[in-house]
Amino acid sequence: MLLDVKERSRKVDAVPTIQCRVNEPIFKKFIDLAEHYNCSNAALLRSIIEDCLQRHKGVI
Repeated sequence: MLLDVKERSRKVDAVPTIQCRVNEPIFKKFIDLAEHYNCSNAALLRSIIEDCLQRHKGVI
């Protein structure tokens, strides 16, 4: 057999993403903060969102 064709897979477990545009100074400070906590930008943003949701649990 020359080709091993597999059935097309669907993205059932796709992870939603959040994107935003910020100016250069804010982005630089965000990168510095991620480096300070020794984590990726995505991990820092995820933690910030989780913290905000936890703080506003009764409001939402």
